[in-house]
Amino acid sequence: MKSLIKTILALTILFFLFFCGWFINGKLRAPEESLRTIYSNNIKPCMNYWTTDPNFTDTNSLQAMAMRLYDQGEYVLALEAFQRFEPAKEDEALYNLYIGICYLKADFDNLAITHLLEAVNLATSYDKIQLSRWYLSLAYLKAGIEKEAIQNLEEIVEVNAPQKSQAKVIISEIAYSGNPIKGFMMVFAD
Repeated sequence: MKSLIKTILALTILFFLFFCGWFINGKLRAPEESLRTIYSNNIKPCMNYWTTDPNFTDTNSLQAMAMRLYDQGEYVLALEAFQRFEPAKEDEALYNLYIGICYLKADFDNLAITHLLEAVNLATSYDKIQLSRWYLSLAYLKAGIEKEAIQNLEEIVEVNAPQKSQAKVIISEIAYSGNPIKGFMMVFAD
């Protein structure tokens, strides 16, 4: 009986020390750093919806060259090509989406936010609006702007966008990084 009590006491002390270390570690971590980590874990290339459209026939234009560079992951070079052409009115949302992603990948977070916000406002289809909102949320995370990131992620969850499950996970990660106890409680609430 005494060994059982000692074991339970030892486990309780270990759990308490682990929990205190977890809490202290969360408090010492810089919020921007943890937001950038969440961004890094969730950023993935956006598929080319623009020049892969069967209706797109101008394969020698600056637009096609910019998207080829984008598809190859050459974001800085793609930025230069994007900046050299004026998109048609119906293409402005996709233009702002892809140039915003290029700015994001090239570490120009504020310019990325500007273009991605414009993409959200200009997009007319549900899919393009939510895709733009997803990358806007990631841009806010990378820039360390927690409130706007959460706001956009909650909008994604609310409208049941394709990125809903990822958005929920990120919201939980943000809550955990800001307050480990609250994050711990959110895990049990779900």
